[in-house]
Amino acid sequence: MLISELVTKELILLGAVSAALTALFLYSKAIKNAGIVDVFWAASFGIISIAFTAICSGLPERKILLLIAVLPWSFRLTLHLLQRFLKDHPHEDSRYAALRKEWGEKADIMMYLVFLFQGALITILSPPFIIVASDTHAGLRAAEILGAAICTIGTIGESIADDQLRKFKNNPDNRGKVCATGLWNYSRHPNYFFEFVVWLGIFLLAASAPLGVYTAYCPLLMLFFLTKMTGIKISEEQSLKSRGEAYRRYQETTSAFFPWVKKSARNS
Repeated sequence: MLISELVTKELILLGAVSAALTALFLYSKAIKNAGIVDVFWAASFGIISIAFTAICSGLPERKILLLIAVLPWSFRLTLHLLQRFLKDHPHEDSRYAALRKEWGEKADIMMYLVFLFQGALITILSPPFIIVASDTHAGLRAAEILGAAICTIGTIGESIADDQLRKFKNNPDNRGKVCATGLWNYSRHPNYFFEFVVWLGIFLLAASAPLGVYTAYCPLLMLFFLTKMTGIKISEEQSLKSRGEAYRRYQETTSAFFPWVKKSARNS
């Protein structure tokens, strides 16, 4: 695949995603809930995979492998976030509500920029899907099969983590407590960890193709956002506010991201 071809497809994608997010922003204004953009984020990668497998001329078996790796992850995450959105609506996610309050009169324009930023990020993360769908190399490579398997492991792990947290929260006896069971006993954010695992798999799917090795930035970028920006940082701030000392003890004993054995809590 030529760089010029990839850039052209990226620019077309950026325009399409920006237009879709502009429409979604107007809808979010009508329902007064910006949280709908999270659902779009999850669905976008499945849609992108389908679109490029349809229009690119890569090996059919490779395109099928891409869909097997990506669609279950994208569909499951979309359904999970949609259910959460519908459950909380009309109450807006606390992250967006806090930003709206902070921005005051500039809230609309700033929120629109947040939507467009998500569109830019989706576009920046899309090259692996385009590269895999365009790769005409005869036969599947071992790295590609391994990448698809890692995507599947990540999808299953993320699903288990989300389900464990959902069951914990739905138990009235756990109100105000910290979920430290199952995968959450080994990582404070196993759902984010397995999201990162999916992106590692996506990179491996693309790595052997022309230009594929350069998409190594995708899992690294996701790791940065999950651990330093919108993921762990905001989640832990909210957990400390709502659960206080119990969550501080959890922080002392449990790995923040990568699953690991428990540490001993410091004496108070």
